[in-house]
Amino acid sequence: MPIKMLVMVRRRADLTPEEFYDGYENSHSRHAVRLFGHLWLAYRRNYLITPRNFSGDMTGVDAVGFDAVSEFILRDEAAAEEMGRISREHMELLQADEAKWFDVKHCWKISCKTIEEDLSAYQPQPAD
Repeated sequence: MPIKMLVMVRRRADLTPEEFYDGYENSHSRHAVRLFGHLWLAYRRNYLITPRNFSGDMTGVDAVGFDAVSEFILRDEAAAEEMGRISREHMELLQADEAKWFDVKHCWKISCKTIEEDLSAYQPQPAD
């Protein structure tokens, strides 16, 4: 059964959003794909643009607490265990790269139980 992980990361305070984006895309995500890509079914990085609270007020990234949400889907529990093994084997590389881009104390990794809604019954039907 696939396992979905979300990683919420905050950029280092001395980096602009553009510098953070460049570093995440051209350094950290490249290490991740090289080391773990064979274990994943999908990998997405979502960068916050204009966060708003539920009242519609723009809150900004600082109020939300992170700049990006990465999501990856592992094939199964065995892939998760292998990812842990590879992470331990390459801990020095990964931690050094994270320290370049992330405010590590304000980053989170969580496993998710995902419920996906079938919306096909709600899609407009083509006119004859």
